[in-house]
Amino acid sequence: MVTHQPANDNAPRLIGRKDAAAYCGIGESTFSLWVANHKMPPAIAGTRKWDKRAIDARLDEISGIAIKEKEDDFDRMQRESDARRAKRNR
Repeated sequence: MVTHQPANDNAPRLIGRKDAAAYCGIGESTFSLWVANHKMPPAIAGTRKWDKRAIDARLDEISGIAIKEKEDDFDRMQRESDARRAKRNR
């Protein structure tokens, strides 16, 4: 079961690179690298802002929390590989 902290009604959903990196608990250069390597979603088209929900979904996916209902062998292999890589990079 995935539990999320209650949303702060005053907190913006869209955040810049510096805040997105802080939200993930990593440095700005690491966040940029993760975006370039498709570990994190890209900024919303035409902006320099990231959607916190998209970041959450991607973190759930690479940590192995979010699993597709009908996962094929390739998706399972990729998910497990991403989870191992995320664990090594802590």
